[in-house]
Amino acid sequence: MNSQSIDTRIGTASTYTFSHGNTLPLTGVPFGMNYLSVQTTLADTTWWFDPAQPTFAGIRLTHQASPWIGDFQHAAFMPLTVGTAAQAESMYRPTEASFRPDLIRLYDEAQQIQIEATNGRYGGALRLSTAAAPLRLRLVCPPRTTLEATRGQTAIVRLQNFAECEDPDFAMWLALALPTGTGDAQALASGDLEWPLNTQAATVRFATSFIGAEQAERNLAALGEADFDAMQAAHAAAWQAQLDRVAVTDHHAARVATFYHNLYRALLFPMRFYELDATGQPVHYDTTARAVKPGKLYTNNGFWDTYKTLFPFLSLMQPDTYHDMLEGFLTSYHEAGFLPRWLAPDERGMMPGTMVDAVIADAAVKGLADDLMPAFLTAMIHGAETISDDPKYGREGLAEYLALGYVPADIGESVNKTLDYAYSDWLISVVAAHLGETELQAKYAARSQNYRHLFDPAVKLMHPKDRNGAFTPDFNPTTWGNGFTEGSAWQNSFAVYQDWPGLIDLTGGKPAFIKHLHHLVNQAPSYQVGGYGQTIHEMRELAALDFGQLAISNQPSFHLPYLFTLAGDAPGTELTVKQLLLTAFNAGPAGYPGDEDNGSMSSWYLFSSLGFYPVTPGSGEYVLGIPFFDQVTLHLPNGRLLTLTTAKNHDHLQFVGAARSTANRPAPRSPTPPWPLAVRWLRGCSCCRTGDQHHDRLGLVNLTEIKVGL
Repeated sequence: MNSQSIDTRIGTASTYTFSHGNTLPLTGVPFGMNYLSVQTTLADTTWWFDPAQPTFAGIRLTHQASPWIGDFQHAAFMPLTVGTAAQAESMYRPTEASFRPDLIRLYDEAQQIQIEATNGRYGGALRLSTAAAPLRLRLVCPPRTTLEATRGQTAIVRLQNFAECEDPDFAMWLALALPTGTGDAQALASGDLEWPLNTQAATVRFATSFIGAEQAERNLAALGEADFDAMQAAHAAAWQAQLDRVAVTDHHAARVATFYHNLYRALLFPMRFYELDATGQPVHYDTTARAVKPGKLYTNNGFWDTYKTLFPFLSLMQPDTYHDMLEGFLTSYHEAGFLPRWLAPDERGMMPGTMVDAVIADAAVKGLADDLMPAFLTAMIHGAETISDDPKYGREGLAEYLALGYVPADIGESVNKTLDYAYSDWLISVVAAHLGETELQAKYAARSQNYRHLFDPAVKLMHPKDRNGAFTPDFNPTTWGNGFTEGSAWQNSFAVYQDWPGLIDLTGGKPAFIKHLHHLVNQAPSYQVGGYGQTIHEMRELAALDFGQLAISNQPSFHLPYLFTLAGDAPGTELTVKQLLLTAFNAGPAGYPGDEDNGSMSSWYLFSSLGFYPVTPGSGEYVLGIPFFDQVTLHLPNGRLLTLTTAKNHDHLQFVGAARSTANRPAPRSPTPPWPLAVRWLRGCSCCRTGDQHHDRLGLVNLTEIKVGL
């Protein structure tokens, strides 16, 4: 798909009370340090873009990972014409505007200005034109903004605004290359800055730095002498190179478009938080030490959201970038003293668990960062054994977890924390095994069984316990909170990624477990607000989806459709996944059933539509589901091809009749390697509707073990 056909507004039709993605229409390059977006209101809100509103409040330079986290070091470029009144909000026509990964283009009706914007890793350009009058450019500034220097046609602005980080004086420098003839900056009563451009057409180049004014100028100089069109073409090419790694062929054009829109979303976060100094070496700003340090760093990522899907996808398709990110996460550990949980720009301490452990272990089993694993093992063990005085860091309730084997009910989100810590203990054992540390492996593998403390055989779900080991009274499996995170016992009791056989046995064996899963998806999507005390948006999204208690609208449910297969009911997985793909996703502003969360839901869609899913990050294994496209070819980074072909690909065929791999068969010889790998899917066999296993049905597949026939 042509990258210029991507509409970045996917998932943007969201509010505080209901999310269709809670995304922003971001223009930049993959994993850039800045993004640009259209802003449709100047109100003090983190929901500052509405795809249906024709209001225009500027081109926003943004670092907002989520409206629930907020933006930092942002400003808005607002072009105006001389002689027209500056309105708080102007007007544009959303249906006539272009929202692309490489380009924003719109016409400001009130000011009569054509506005184009493109953005790269550290900066980009605005191109403005009007027939009405000479232009002026207003920088709509947050508090604590200063014009630090003017050097010829270059202006340096120091921005400082909302950022809950360790350094209260954390700032960003914005370097602007203004056209020749631009007048001196004017400081307005509102605190904004404005430059008279003295022409009816102008290109303004910009770059940013979190390090200082000199580095901002260096980043500006690195843009080179390319004009606007050349810059935009380079940014489009950067996106096209990424999209071309996956070739999708299907007779449903809209579904192909949805796939590539999700691929775009999966390549935005985490964002780069380091720059290159005068010698080309990576440097970054350490908010803890409040000093510039060498090394890589990444930000704007919540691991509780992304460890299940986004990072497994990056490990498959972007291993070099994955390694860079791991370097950055290790930098966070060295500077903060703990591995990160939610970075924006540094530790925010949101959500339970230390789920970066899964990102590390998944790299270990795939051999992606062997050079970093000894240091990571030390960091993981530190987080598993060290009680932090600051609840943002490490494991909350760790003292109780170590003493009791579980987190007691008087500590918030006790069940989720217990399950996450037990899974992380297993992940430590995975890395220890990879490094040959057998005693550590055994210790943490044994501790990973702590999930058993909270399993209640009476309801076959997890149940909070008090400090005396008694289950809490008045338990209702559809009550939210009260030990559970953004859900009830139904969504959160199955987070035992390290021991599916053990959980199945506790439930009563495979037939009982399958019956339990069928009850999960075939009951009413009801909820009680419980510990939340009010209806939150995730509750509304569960009810709107109407898949029982399976809330694919939120991360705790992502793996649930694939548990049918692990228990021997592959048709249950196939039917559920197929219906979710058909009904819950599209490429429009209402494209998601809930918060997209930094590539997590996009990557769920990518994996599920391909037909395999990483149920247990850290295992290197994938569970087969049901493919959604006629043919897909993955251009893997090792130079090989993975081809997935589906016969009888029709909506009314809901089950996989047979799956066959040709990986071990001799491939036709070609003048040059690599040899193609083909996996053929056959669908529509009626006998498999009843679960008859006379076909060769694959359950777990390890892609690293598939060999290409020569």
